[in-house]
Amino acid sequence: MGIVRAAIVLLLCLVVYQPRAQDAVNEEAAVAALRGFFDALSVENYPNPRMNQRITHDFLIFEMGTAFDWSRFEAFLDDAGYENWISTEWRFSEMRVSLGDDSAHISYKNTGEFVYPDPDEPGQALIERNVWLESAYLVTEAGALKLKFLQSDNISREVASLP
Repeated sequence: MGIVRAAIVLLLCLVVYQPRAQDAVNEEAAVAALRGFFDALSVENYPNPRMNQRITHDFLIFEMGTAFDWSRFEAFLDDAGYENWISTEWRFSEMRVSLGDDSAHISYKNTGEFVYPDPDEPGQALIERNVWLESAYLVTEAGALKLKFLQSDNISREVASLP
């Protein structure tokens, strides 16, 4: 009888402690976390005091041949006058999502359009259109899916004055 009781207790423990399907990383959650990062980064939300809810404590972005942690990337944005930009928009396409138990990798094409003041001609605005190939690695940290690494390679860039 003791063996049967132990087997039942063991089975109950296995059932109770089984990971639930809703807790697993899925494609929708990964894409939503990536979009959430870019929403938090938009000029409408910058600077975003809740960015730490979107990125890991050791977040790294590789942009324009330089590796930045979050504080260095913020300094880069500040030096570019980002808080004075008029608009930012990102559109993702050709997404490929790979999932792990507590992580996700997304590769995609990012088409961005930015409008900002011309630093050389006061009163004039510029529109910049970029296309990047990007790769994002997301992990579960503190119960949330967060961006840990972002690799960005610019494949085209056009800048023009707005009429």
